[in-house]
Amino acid sequence: MNLNKCVLKCGTSLLLVFMANYASSHQNNHQKVPIESKPEETTKDTFKEVNEAYIKSVKPIFQKSCFDCHSSNTQYPWYSNIPGVKQLIRSDVSEAKEHLDMTNDFPFSGHGEPLEDLKAIGKQVDNGEMPPFRYMIIHSESELSETDKKIILEWVHASIKKFDEAK
Repeated sequence: MNLNKCVLKCGTSLLLVFMANYASSHQNNHQKVPIESKPEETTKDTFKEVNEAYIKSVKPIFQKSCFDCHSSNTQYPWYSNIPGVKQLIRSDVSEAKEHLDMTNDFPFSGHGEPLEDLKAIGKQVDNGEMPPFRYMIIHSESELSETDKKIILEWVHASIKKFDEAK
């Protein structure tokens, strides 16, 4: 009986943590910022270069830390079937993919333009806002190391520079 009480208390605590933090996450207003460039071929080349760099150095980091919410490859944890928690997690994942879906490499899907996505990723990583704290409580392996952050930010800055040069 004590084990059931412990599981119930842990589940309730998790639910409260998720609910308390839910309202504050993903509240950024996004404007579409199209990438204007010279010839279409330049843009295609730039996207190809940025995507190749992404696949080589950044995608493995995002697979570890971001794909559970920002892709169609979500690995739902055991507690995701608990009523209340289930709806909260599914809502979080749906909202995350609406903002940025990394399923099909760069450029990512979602409601933003590629340059906007790069800037948002840079800002979120630089500010330590992703992955969210409430996710890392249970998934500590998803936390970005300083090396991970450096690799991501270098890719973001180099990619923005490539797009600027293509204009």
